[in-house]
Amino acid sequence: MDELTAFATHGAKLLESVKGDLTGDGQGGALLVLDPPPTVNGEPGQEPFRLVVLLLRDPTGQFKRVSENGRLVPCSRCGGAAGDPYAYSRVGKGQFTVVVGGGSRERWSDEYSFTYQATKRDWFVSSVTRKVFDTETEKEKHIDLTTQELGTISFTDFDPSHLPEVTLP
Repeated sequence: MDELTAFATHGAKLLESVKGDLTGDGQGGALLVLDPPPTVNGEPGQEPFRLVVLLLRDPTGQFKRVSENGRLVPCSRCGGAAGDPYAYSRVGKGQFTVVVGGGSRERWSDEYSFTYQATKRDWFVSSVTRKVFDTETEKEKHIDLTTQELGTISFTDFDPSHLPEVTLP
């Protein structure tokens, strides 16, 4: 078992791991997306969301879980005809982004970005982009939200269900 899969416990599987400088201080970190085990009687699209976990190295060089959010990445069957809604994650210096999407005729996508604030020793949502596109009519709509509209929300407390929906007329 490698050092990252060790964090996939209780039957969860490691869906994605991205290493990078999460705090902007040059120290290594990692973002994990963990897929929980399927539920016994789960209806399609009703399984639990995936867990996004942030890891930082402790003074001994071992990864330590420092933050998590279970509301960003929908279940593998929650993307409609487009399939698994998890697209990708990326880590930059002191920030990270998680992208999801799905749909059928109307395709949707959400991009959530978080930035580390050293004074608070935590990550906070810095921007959200929500898009919808009709594959038949080619109509499109998107909204870009920044901290001005979002306020100060930590990664752990961020819940996309409280954001405005993007719908086509």
